[in-house]
Amino acid sequence: MWAVCKKELRQSFSNLTGYIAIIVFLLLNGLLLFVFPDTDILAGGYATLDKFFELAPWILLLLIPAITMRSLSEEFRTGTFEILQTIPLSRTQLVVGKYLAALLVVVIALVPTLLYFLTIQRLSGQGGIDVGATIGSYIGLVFLCAVFTSIGMLCSSWTSNAVVAFIAAAFACFLLYSGFNAVSQLPVFAAGADFYIEMLGIDFHYRSISRGVVDSRDLIYFLSIILLFLRWTNWNLARKQATSHELRATRGGPNKALAHSSQLTARSSKWARSWLGVIVVLLLINLGASRFHYRLDLTHEKRYTLSISTRELLRHLDDDIQVDFFLQGDLKAGIRKLSKSTLELLQEFSEYADGRIRVRVTDPLAGLDDTASMRTLDSLQRMGIQPKTQVAQSKKGDEQSQRIVIPGALLHYKDKVFPVDLLKGVQVAKQDQPEDQLYTNAETLLEYKFGSAIDKITRKKVPTVGYVVGNGEPVDYSVYNLIEDMRSNYRFGIIKLDSMPVIPQEVNALIIVKPTQKFTDREKLTLDQYVLHGGHIIWAVDILHAETDSLRLDRETLAYDRGLELEDLFFKYGVRVKQDLVEDAGQSASLNMVVGTIGGKPDMQLIPWPYYPLLNGSLYHPISKNLDPVYARFANSIDTVKAPGIQKTVLLQTSANGRVVSTPAIISFESAKQASDLRLFNTPNIPVAYLLEGKFSSLFAGRIGTAVADSLANDYHQPFLSEGDKPGRVIVMGDADIVMNEVVQQGRQPLQMGYSKDINYKFANEDFIENCLEYMTNPSRILETRSKDFTLRLLDPAKVETGRPFWQFINIGLPILLVIAGGYLYQFLRRRKYT
Repeated sequence: MWAVCKKELRQSFSNLTGYIAIIVFLLLNGLLLFVFPDTDILAGGYATLDKFFELAPWILLLLIPAITMRSLSEEFRTGTFEILQTIPLSRTQLVVGKYLAALLVVVIALVPTLLYFLTIQRLSGQGGIDVGATIGSYIGLVFLCAVFTSIGMLCSSWTSNAVVAFIAAAFACFLLYSGFNAVSQLPVFAAGADFYIEMLGIDFHYRSISRGVVDSRDLIYFLSIILLFLRWTNWNLARKQATSHELRATRGGPNKALAHSSQLTARSSKWARSWLGVIVVLLLINLGASRFHYRLDLTHEKRYTLSISTRELLRHLDDDIQVDFFLQGDLKAGIRKLSKSTLELLQEFSEYADGRIRVRVTDPLAGLDDTASMRTLDSLQRMGIQPKTQVAQSKKGDEQSQRIVIPGALLHYKDKVFPVDLLKGVQVAKQDQPEDQLYTNAETLLEYKFGSAIDKITRKKVPTVGYVVGNGEPVDYSVYNLIEDMRSNYRFGIIKLDSMPVIPQEVNALIIVKPTQKFTDREKLTLDQYVLHGGHIIWAVDILHAETDSLRLDRETLAYDRGLELEDLFFKYGVRVKQDLVEDAGQSASLNMVVGTIGGKPDMQLIPWPYYPLLNGSLYHPISKNLDPVYARFANSIDTVKAPGIQKTVLLQTSANGRVVSTPAIISFESAKQASDLRLFNTPNIPVAYLLEGKFSSLFAGRIGTAVADSLANDYHQPFLSEGDKPGRVIVMGDADIVMNEVVQQGRQPLQMGYSKDINYKFANEDFIENCLEYMTNPSRILETRSKDFTLRLLDPAKVETGRPFWQFINIGLPILLVIAGGYLYQFLRRRKYT
């Protein structure tokens, strides 16, 4: 076998055929990747070789048939196949030897492409190339070459004409690579067979590995296809050998011909049984691999490793989910990468869900006139998907065009529809960051967004959330968004704290917003025992009275204590909401202020208002990680006190340029002038919201009488607890305005939560409170998937621009020169050996 392999390798590199095939392969790759504008990876701006691994299979469709077309057909044409039958070499050894030789030639052709990797690594300016993902992609490419080579060997065994073998191999590779995917998209298979038809194709498994994920199912599929086609090639050679014997037997007379015919019939029956056995064994192996498999995610961030909660959710789907995905077409590089990542994630979802996630890429605006398009866009906006205007530069750089892209999807499950907006609540790129950081941040949330959507659309039991009233909490339009969101996603109810001695444990979470009246001991006991029995509470409180309306009327206002008397309860939780106000000069919203007069009229300008801090989320906790800033107004700072067994996590905090103003304090517009002096704002990361988790201790331990304890146990079936018997969760926010919305038109028109009418921008307040509620009520722990981190891997634009001609030569000319130099060295050594 190795003798045949070495002989074939010498023959490949002893003439120009092998060199020309490799040079054409490298030249096409170099031109496509570094010259042609539509596929130029340097112009894409990302430190990745994804484009190479997308294009390489189509070029290999021509390269590999050119290498394999003469493997066996030349033996038939020259008559040397008869000689090969006389040497002590089995057909299997012959086939495998020739196969390995052809595969080695293809692998040698891939070696110079490592220059692409070195180039991208050298030109990367942020993050560098993902080495693990690139290694995984090369593994997938080698297996793809192995499959194409086996197909080429089979086609070469059919005919003595090398050109016919080349055409047949190219067509067969194309058909098996992309044909199944094309067939699966036919409407007739949309009812359920599309996923399984697509799985039969080479493209499906190659795309899986080329992401950087080595899956045993894909490897077994490739090995099965290779074995099948090599076995078929072996059978073809056996058939040709039998035909040759039959011809010789015919010349030996009728008796020999009859005997040989009988042997041939028996052999055909044996071959049929053997073929059936091979196919059955390979099918069983692949079916077993689909059930028991191992995946190795080689990407640096493990971006294709789904969390346990997501996998469990997908495995228990009881019906198909149709995903209509809208982000497609001619997109800019950053958003195109987001689209590709979304489709890859949905493919991953479908694999874990046994094909129950069905993806349809569609353009809802296709074929519509302007009026119909506006109606469709308006409908999508009402559902929660915000279209985005994309500005594209022409290839000449002198014109710009606009088109509307829809970065979202609709999930259909039974009779339910659920929207997913890929960019909603995503942390925007800061001034010193590239715009593509927005799309990278969106990638980190893809698993959470689709996992949460599937969880909500398929859940059998909806959690219960109570809105507490009785201490001056608002029930008007200022909490319109909050109440509507809770009604849409939960079983919602009003909890009248002043008339409910016990809160039922069926209530999964409570939310208390901006109380203005004192809490009695009886009310605090009710809340205390609810938490100790495993309940969850979200507090959004304003300890101080400080309102913008008073400030606009009088130009200044006094912040003073509301007298809620919640200090002792919060102290038991492990936090203290301080009687101060937070100012932030580094990151704050702006107000329209009168800065002077022009022509006797007030001159209004937007001035950063330090009492309106834009709060940053946690770097680690899923509630607020990767979240756009949260808009606060007159927030109080929070610090922690000792509380054994309670875990404390900061959810929201100021920027590095904050400070606190102690009360009593006079708030005036003059403070906006001080915000320009950053030396006064030297307190970084002031906490404004905390998450507290654990088994809490009761504020009333040793303080209540026997009658009250007996009443709780006997009348309400909730015994008094001094220590919590179940873990509870409490979120304390030092600003109620975080979860409230402004109201205009004399209190009749609510704005969106987190919306600032002065700067016409909606911050992430709504996403923050939605995450808080989900963390409190969802036992599936899908929210934890928000903790993923993706690195933004970009090329250095300066290096690319100044060194483009050099790197084009390195990746187009140098690989060809290396092949020529290698060929010259090989010929030199060969002449020296045999001269």
